[in-house]
Amino acid sequence: MDADPRRRSLVALVLVAMMLASVAVGGAADKKDPSEASFLKGRLGDRLYRLYVPRALAVPADAPKAEGAKVPLVVALHGCWQTPEDFALGTRLNEVAERRNLFVLYPAQGRRDNASRCWNWFEPAQAAGSETNQLVTLIRDVVHQQRAADRVIVLGFSAGGFMAVNLACAAPALVRGVGVAAGGPYRCGVGVDAGLQCMLGQHVDGEKSAAACRGAMGDGANRIRASLWHGANDVVVNPLNLDALAVMFARLASATVAAEAENRREGALYSLYRDAAGRPWLETWFIPGMGHAWSGGDLRATHTYPPGPSATERMLDFLLE
Repeated sequence: MDADPRRRSLVALVLVAMMLASVAVGGAADKKDPSEASFLKGRLGDRLYRLYVPRALAVPADAPKAEGAKVPLVVALHGCWQTPEDFALGTRLNEVAERRNLFVLYPAQGRRDNASRCWNWFEPAQAAGSETNQLVTLIRDVVHQQRAADRVIVLGFSAGGFMAVNLACAAPALVRGVGVAAGGPYRCGVGVDAGLQCMLGQHVDGEKSAAACRGAMGDGANRIRASLWHGANDVVVNPLNLDALAVMFARLASATVAAEAENRREGALYSLYRDAAGRPWLETWFIPGMGHAWSGGDLRATHTYPPGPSATERMLDFLLE
């Protein structure tokens, strides 16, 4: 984060909130993921990243890549204070990707751009040099390098969840679906102060966010599927954001609530939305007892809640259908 005192105050407030949150938090990710051998480092311009390549797809850099069905790419956006390595461990995403044969791209936020390693999702404008557009450029580059499927899945936690929503609205031709944990609706807060208000559940409006997202997408944009998760005890990002985010994606898909809209599933309150043709297009998971965390994650990493259903598995089940 830059020298703006308002941004420094936001960092302090978020840190205090995280310390108060009833989160299952382990120490730093000091144990290597069992799939570390395929966890590659990369850089595009100033942006560092990690890329997980399943063993079945690992080939020498100079070897020709086989033609055939293109493998999906999952983009994983960590939260504040986290790193790609920590997020990979906490979500168990590399293990899941190995089983499902998926590429996983983990962009890294550096302290130069934000002292707390938060994604700057609250930027005032989606200008050419914005983080949103930097990430779009990185994703397209990796898709090209790996010859992955043209449209990607983006998963994000907290600030990464907010940024995943930004990517969905800014690049619907690139993003086919998003999995958002502890995030909020598009442009719910522009600028640092408004971003903090959004996190606290103030002035969040799903209808307004849907209109803003539709405007960013442009006419004829592809629809985006969404799997949305939030902890009932989250004191960092108010759960009101889940409701607003669901309204936003439902309006974008012209979806209606299914007859079985809300029920208990794996201990969570689960809602399913369908489009006019009856196809599942949006789901929400509200986890009792969970704070600001990734449901079903690994306790060795930060901001995980192991007792909950596996957000990683369920998001991918839904978004890869």
